[in-house]
Amino acid sequence: MAGTLDLDKGCTVEELLRGCIEAFDDSGKVRDPQLVRMFLMMHPWYIPSSQLAAKLLHIYQQSRKDNSNSLQVKTCHLVRYWISAFPAEFDLNPELAEQIKELKALLDQEGNRRHSSLIDIDSVL
Repeated sequence: MAGTLDLDKGCTVEELLRGCIEAFDDSGKVRDPQLVRMFLMMHPWYIPSSQLAAKLLHIYQQSRKDNSNSLQVKTCHLVRYWISAFPAEFDLNPELAEQIKELKALLDQEGNRRHSSLIDIDSVL
């Protein structure tokens, strides 16, 4: 989907977020790092970080219901990238850090160790 976004015409936050998720392959390689970095850096202009985290959690939960393991793992890769590229955002926003902890706890609770291991919670504690 990242390749199909027409940024010249504009996109909704949801379309950009989906494009960022789809910018990752299942192994975590980013196919469109400029889109992902730009969106994560600029998203506070459009949506608070806590709402973005909530959207990511919703996408993860919906993809679980739809049995889309690929979308689940790509969502976790995006969260991992966000934490590693912008750690100060999590240090300065306790609500955001707590949401990421809740996501990791959900993954652990579900027994989904592979997805849980993608999110380095230690850097947001």
